[in-house]
Amino acid sequence: MKKVILFSLLATFQLAIAQVSMEGNKLVKEGQTFKLRDYRQAFKNEEASKTFGKARTNATVGQVFAYAGGFAIGFGIIPALSGKKQEVRNGIVYENQPSKGWTVVGIGAGLVGIGIPFAIAANKNAKKAMALENGEPTAFQPHFKLESAGTNLALSYNF
Repeated sequence: MKKVILFSLLATFQLAIAQVSMEGNKLVKEGQTFKLRDYRQAFKNEEASKTFGKARTNATVGQVFAYAGGFAIGFGIIPALSGKKQEVRNGIVYENQPSKGWTVVGIGAGLVGIGIPFAIAANKNAKKAMALENGEPTAFQPHFKLESAGTNLALSYNF
């Protein structure tokens, strides 16, 4: 009996160590750290590898939109806040021209808004890839939830 318990504990400990996890921007498997670009070495499951590849692609696209939007916000906020009421072109003074800086800020905010769903999808795909690699269930699991809605109760169906 003692041997069975010892073997079960040893097997459980080995399974816990062999799983893939993320620590910051690194993948960890069996105590060895991998950079995100080396995910093919960390993942042995082909489907998990493909899913993590999609996560990296989504993260890259999201970062491109976020960086471009951040640059546009930074570039447009200075003229927008300067409150310049006149503009001189070819020696002619134009009074009360609306600031074009707010337009650039709005475009930047839109670009950042486009990048957010990509970042959410990247996180979701990375978690799914690690669950596939570790043998955890990834099936669709809808559930009911009882919530407080102010002074009332609400039953919600989450999927």
